[in-house]
Amino acid sequence: MLSQITTSKDIREIKPYRLSDREKLVLYALARWPSYSDVDASEKVSMKRSTFTAIKKRLKDKKVYRLKYRLSFRYIDEEIIKCTFFEINPNIDKDVLEEFSKAVFDSYSNSVYNIITDSVYVGFNFVKDFAKLKKGRFKFEERWLKKKIFTKEYPKYINFSNKHSKIMFNYAPMIKHIFRIDIDDDEIDSLDKYRIKDRKIAKAKLSKNEKIVIHHMLLQSEKSDLYLSKQAGMNLQTFNKAKRRVLDRGIIRPIIIPMHKTLENEIIVFKHFKFNQALTFEERFEVLRYMDKKHPHHFMRIYDENECICISVYRDYPIYHKNIKKIEEYVAKNSITSHKPTIAVVPIKNIIYLKNVVFSGLYRKMSETDEENI
Repeated sequence: MLSQITTSKDIREIKPYRLSDREKLVLYALARWPSYSDVDASEKVSMKRSTFTAIKKRLKDKKVYRLKYRLSFRYIDEEIIKCTFFEINPNIDKDVLEEFSKAVFDSYSNSVYNIITDSVYVGFNFVKDFAKLKKGRFKFEERWLKKKIFTKEYPKYINFSNKHSKIMFNYAPMIKHIFRIDIDDDEIDSLDKYRIKDRKIAKAKLSKNEKIVIHHMLLQSEKSDLYLSKQAGMNLQTFNKAKRRVLDRGIIRPIIIPMHKTLENEIIVFKHFKFNQALTFEERFEVLRYMDKKHPHHFMRIYDENECICISVYRDYPIYHKNIKKIEEYVAKNSITSHKPTIAVVPIKNIIYLKNVVFSGLYRKMSETDEENI
C-alpha cells in the first residue's frame, strides 16, 4: 500500500495526545498560517519564538500533525470534481473488499481524499470532462456490481464544476472550535466570503526543475529539503530556489493536517444535502454561515449554488448527536432542503484505508509526469 495511504494498522498505532493550552494554540497557528515562519506565527499567538519552535517540534515528534502540500485549485484544469459515496454490502468477503480497495487506489490514483471502511466508501477525485466521467462510472459500476459490493443501489455521485464551485481543506476552524481557542485572527465574518465566483483556471508555465520539485514535494511532503533534493537529483541550492518559486507563485500550498485520533476524536461524518431551489442564493449561503458559526467541526467542504458536502470530525457520539439534532432542526425550520440529507457516520477505528489530502496522483495525471520520466 502507498505510503500516502493510512491503513487500519497505522490508525490502531496512533495514540491520543492530551494537549496543553499552549500546544493547542501552536497547533492552531500551524494550521491557520501554514506558510508563516516561526517568527511570524509566534507573533500571531503572542508567544516567544523559541517557545513556539520547541512546542512545534514536540507536536511533530509526537505525530500530532502532518505537513503536506496541495495543488492550488486555480491550477487544476480538470473540469469536474466528483464525489462517490455508497454503503458497502455488510456480507461482502474480506478478500473482495481488499481487491476493491487496491483497485480504487491503482485505477484512481488522481483521487485526493478517500475513506474505506467495511461499511462505507467515500471518494473525491478530479475528472477531465463529462465524457471521461460517464466512461469511468460505467466501468466502475459494471465491475463491482458483479462482485455485489453495493448494498441496495448504485453509488451516489455528486459532481461539481471545478470553475463554479468552492472547495476547501482547512483544519484551523475545526481546531479552534474543538479546543475553544479564544483568539482574534482577523477572520472575515461576512456573507460575501461564501459567494461563488467563477474560478479562472490558469496554466502554470514550469521549468523542468520546477516540475520535479513539485512532484517530490507532493509525494513526500514531510521529508527534509536535503532528502528531497537528493531524490530529485539536484543540489540543495537548486532545489530550494525552485521550491521558493513554486510556493511564491501559489502553485502548491502547504497544509497542516492533524491526526484525528491523536486529538481524541472518535468519528468522521459525511454530510450531503441539496439546497431548496425556492431559496435565494443569499439564503442558501446563510446556511453555510450558520454551520461555520455554530458547528465548525468540518475540515473539508465543497459546494455550489445547488448542493453542499461537508466532512466533519467529532470527539464522540454524544457531541455528534447533540450537534446533528440542532442542524436538522435548523434545516427543517428554514426549509433548507427538499431532499433528505445523506449522512454517514464512520468510527475512526473502523477505517481500513484513509487517503487524506493527497495531490501527487492528480499532479502526475495533469503534468504527465511520473518517477520514471522526470
